[in-house]
Amino acid sequence: MRAHLAVLGILLSLLGLRFFLFFQHRPQYQDGQEVLFTTMLLSQPRTSERFQRITAYLPGGEKVFMTTTRYPEYNYGDTLSVSGKLKRKLLKGRQILTMSFPKIATSKVGPKAELALASFIRQKTTALFRKTLPPIPAGLLLGMVFGVKEGIPKDFLEDLRTTGVLHVVAASGMNVSMVAGFLSALFAFFLKRQVAVVASVIGVLFYALLSGLEPSIIRASIMGAVAFSAQIIGRQYLALYSLFLAGMGMLFVSPMLILDVGFQLSFLATLGLILIGPLFGGKGGIGEILRRSVVGEGVVTTVSAQVFVLPVLLANFGTYSIFSIPANGLVLWTVPTIMVLGGIGAILGLALEPLGQLFLYLSLPFLLYFENVVATFTHFGGLLMARELPWQFVAGYYLIGGAVLAVIYKNRR
Repeated sequence: MRAHLAVLGILLSLLGLRFFLFFQHRPQYQDGQEVLFTTMLLSQPRTSERFQRITAYLPGGEKVFMTTTRYPEYNYGDTLSVSGKLKRKLLKGRQILTMSFPKIATSKVGPKAELALASFIRQKTTALFRKTLPPIPAGLLLGMVFGVKEGIPKDFLEDLRTTGVLHVVAASGMNVSMVAGFLSALFAFFLKRQVAVVASVIGVLFYALLSGLEPSIIRASIMGAVAFSAQIIGRQYLALYSLFLAGMGMLFVSPMLILDVGFQLSFLATLGLILIGPLFGGKGGIGEILRRSVVGEGVVTTVSAQVFVLPVLLANFGTYSIFSIPANGLVLWTVPTIMVLGGIGAILGLALEPLGQLFLYLSLPFLLYFENVVATFTHFGGLLMARELPWQFVAGYYLIGGAVLAVIYKNRR
């Protein structure tokens, strides 16, 4: 244990030096600055009748959100040469960089084989899902499998946000962490513990491939895979140690991740699953009742993740639904089944469309159930919080929470 802490101390020192050097020499982009850069699209552009909205990365790793014409179409994996004027805007209390109708040229160099494969699968299955299922269920399935929200009607998308289950249809780190937890619980019913963890890791990596290997999914998958792999040894502190190693490794490669909300949610949600989830694992009492019930597993997973991500959610989005825990508890148990059926349907549909459609039809009852639960909880609304939380509140929240967890674990020993 002391050796592990010593290694973490050395790595933290190196990471601090890496941060200092990176942010000292990082390009500073100004409002109105003309830029010319080349970027690879790591997410599918969002399209409407007249426009495409593209997320790209400037040299130095800063995000830029571009709006361009509907045609020519750009896709995940394309390499673009972009020139135009940057503009800084305030969005939900945060400064972002945007570009309106820049000049864009597609590189003659095609995407890498794995990116081209992911893009092909996503485009083909998007068409299959929309052809087979009604609009809302098709949009839900696309969101769960690929993180594609464009097919979901705007009204229902707002309902998902109000009830606190939007993370399920967004390719988010919290979503990957929850899916990993559910897969682990699901496989534990049929397989030995070590085998169940291995199967869960494979399931998470498979989900990352189907989701198009977007940065948020890759980060969350690495964290989830490392954390659940460490559980094979059967010592919780090794899962915690491995999670911190993975997080520091990613920050060392890309220091800009420290400012990325997706990275923060990925790390904190996984940390919650490691530290809080086991507290419900005791024999007897409410813990055993929750573990043995279908809805209870969803409640445990939701509470474990949301306790740690709550300040980040409030600081960045300003709204938190007080009914999100029961809503998540009622719908999250359907996610593994829906994703398995949707994933199998997507793969089989590439070779034999009718067989793929059969699995999509099997997922329809679960999707309709999900839709109706969201519609029911929408009427309860959410809890509106301040857009900007004082840093003292956030620091106090984690310090007090950490102290409480330390006391609980000390007593358990």
